[in-house]
Amino acid sequence: MLEIITGSQIGQKRTTMEKVWRFRHQRFVEELGWEALRRSDKREQDQFDTRSTIHLVLMEMSEVVGYSRLLPTTKPHLLSHIYPELLGGKSYPKGRHVFEWGRCATDARVPCIGDVATADILMTGVLEFLVRLRVETVIIQTNPMLVEMIRKRGYPLQVLCEPMFSCGEMLMAIAAKPSPQLLELHRKTHGIRQSLLSMPSAEQPKNDVPFRRDADSDVALNFSDGVVSTGCVENGHGL
Repeated sequence: MLEIITGSQIGQKRTTMEKVWRFRHQRFVEELGWEALRRSDKREQDQFDTRSTIHLVLMEMSEVVGYSRLLPTTKPHLLSHIYPELLGGKSYPKGRHVFEWGRCATDARVPCIGDVATADILMTGVLEFLVRLRVETVIIQTNPMLVEMIRKRGYPLQVLCEPMFSCGEMLMAIAAKPSPQLLELHRKTHGIRQSLLSMPSAEQPKNDVPFRRDADSDVALNFSDGVVSTGCVENGHGL
């Protein structure tokens, strides 16, 4: 089940979000070595975890096994405030239907859920949510390895900048376009026949794109910056 939690709902989801903060610290700080994010309480949060943030949390047996984050580009996000040098002042897609996709990872100790790879469930669930939200474009800051992975998953890509060394690693910025056709391809490829989403209640941040709740939106099946490893889709700085 991919649980969708808006930033305004964190107070109602404290138990789950405590697991999220610790999952992020384990994956990004302890395993990927993002020392700038290290905290003594082992809870990874940053200034972009606001009421407007959308958290996508993949749960299995009441534990977080995958996670991804969406930031509205109408508000501060990493490309605007952390990595502006990547584009050197050039414009890039922004607006109510454009989100920044980042902090994407799965737990390498849980390579599969049922007979489907955990990474494939997470990526398909995120894509399903993007389609439901009618997101037109996602922007991603990532290393070139993840760009190739996203391309192989069928996303039409626009390269916003060529790879450059930034914040201690090679990064590039891209824009990718989700679509219902791509979602259907992912479902067929991975044998996923039902919705992966557990959608939020009607409460949501003002001025954000409204959620469109379909009849099957609560049906559940019991990843920027990134590299791909066995059983895991991980972010580098930004995705």
